[in-house]
This record gives sequence, C-alpha cells and structure tokens, in this order.
Amino acid sequence: MTAPAANAGVAARWGGLVAVTAALLLAWQILPSDVQGDGSSVPKLDAVLKALGPSGEWGEYLKALRTTLGEAFFGLLIGFAAGVVLGVLLGESRILRQGFYPYALALQALPPIALAPIFVIWFGLGMQSKIGLVAAATLFPVLVSTMAGVAETDRGRIEMATAFGASKSQIRLRIIFPGLVVPIFSGLEISVVLSFLAAIAGELISANAGIGVILQVYQRDYRLAEEFAVLMILVVVGLALALLVRLARRLVLERMPNE
Repeated sequence: MTAPAANAGVAARWGGLVAVTAALLLAWQILPSDVQGDGSSVPKLDAVLKALGPSGEWGEYLKALRTTLGEAFFGLLIGFAAGVVLGVLLGESRILRQGFYPYALALQALPPIALAPIFVIWFGLGMQSKIGLVAAATLFPVLVSTMAGVAETDRGRIEMATAFGASKSQIRLRIIFPGLVVPIFSGLEISVVLSFLAAIAGELISANAGIGVILQVYQRDYRLAEEFAVLMILVVVGLALALLVRLARRLVLERMPNE
C-alpha cells in the first residue's frame, strides 16, 4: 500500500469516528426531554458536562476512583497470577484440560454482581470482599486463554526438546511461555475491564467508599446529571485500561527475540 493510500485510509477512519461521535453528542443534547417534569429522565449533554466541569465534585470522584482502582488492581493481580499458573498446569494435561475447560467457560459467564453477595458473606464488608470478587472475575479469562495457548503449542518441538534431555522447566521457559504472550494478553485485555466492573459491582452490594457508593447516592437522590458524569468517567477509564494492555502487549512482542 502506498503512503497516500495509507494516509487516506487513516483519515477516513478517524474522520468517520469524529463524525459519528459528533452526531451522537448532538443527538444527546437535542433528543432528551423533561418527560417527568422534574428533570429525572435522561439529562441533556450540557447538564452532564456541567457536572464534569470545574464546579463538579471532582474531589469526590477522584477519591472514589482511587478506592475502586485499588480494589481492581490487587484483585486483578491475584486473578492474573492464578490464571496463568493454573492455565499452564491444566493446559499441559490433556485429560485435565478437556475435563475442566467446559466448567471454566461456564464460570467465566457468571456476572460479578451475582457473586458479590457471596463474597461479602465470605470476606466481610471491607475491601477484602471486593478484591476477592475481582480476583474471581478476572481469573477465568486469563486461565481459559492461557490453557488454550498451551494446548496449541507445537508438540513436535516439545518432543524434540524432551528427546535431547530438556527438563520440564526448560521446556516451559524456552518453548511454552514465548508462545503464550498473545493468548495471555488477550485474556488480560478482557480481565482488566472486568476487574473495574467487578469492583464496582462489589461496592454496589456493600461498601462505604468507591465509585459504586457514589452511584448509589446519586441514584437515591435522583441526581441524574452527576450519575451520567460518573458513567462517562468510567467509560474513559475502561478504554484507557484496555489501551494500556494493548500497548504493553505491543512493547512485549517488539522486545521478544525472533526464533
């Protein structure tokens, strides 16, 4: 592809994105109406932007966001580590892989909000229950992708390495792990967004701090503009986390030695 054609393709892609975004924002400003007469329907865009402006409650937003991100980070760390380790161990055994895989997929489909009350009973009302919920929610996407990556490893290379006397740890380090970068990051990209959603789900059930608590307060007080402002912040944070994972994957792949 020539440079002008590539530039035209990039311009068309970004131009389309800008046009659609502008149309959606314009519709958001024009279409909502005060159906109930008290401003408690869908707030107009300017009301949401006002809640996000300098006069908004940014101190409360940031304080709550730090709490939620802390719960998401520590839970993701636990879930990611456990997912990689279990994925490698289960992926190396065909019997265990075939037996556990359907259950892993089924457990991955469970919504965090449904598990939140159970984790509150197990771990109490503090951060431990949110961290545990995040760990459970983020475990299975990483586990499933890692297990699938191990299963797709070239068995011929493993057999050849074994024939030359390579140990199991050497086979994992030199053959299996390099091929798991893309599958692991694919699972991580799903898990990093799930970690944020699971932390908020736990806060909606029981918490005294965090984004979930702020959302409950705004919903109770019918402060729809502020609630939509928080939702916009969540969208931006979720996109930023997903982009960070993609950037990390690109950097890792660029620094990996070619075979």
